[in-house]
Amino acid sequence: MSADTVTPEAAVFLDLMLNEPRLSADWDVSGFWLTHTQQLAQFLADYRGRLSLEDAAMLVGLGGMMVEMAKREREASAEAGQWLRGGGGEA
Repeated sequence: MSADTVTPEAAVFLDLMLNEPRLSADWDVSGFWLTHTQQLAQFLADYRGRLSLEDAAMLVGLGGMMVEMAKREREASAEAGQWLRGGGGEA
């Protein structure tokens, strides 16, 4: 993630999202999670002070799950690429 992708305020929310969630290992992945996580962090930064603490906490938790999905999507893509190149793995 590039430092110029989001504002410093959004980066604070992204940091919370990166460090808080824990999902089970069999959680499925698909889509474009990182972009949506960045957009959510920017939303939180733009609406800072206008959201209740409970709403902000819920959205940070949701963002954390989205970050975890982005990580797993990247890992799944790498494994699929290895399999398609004949690197083994189970079909």
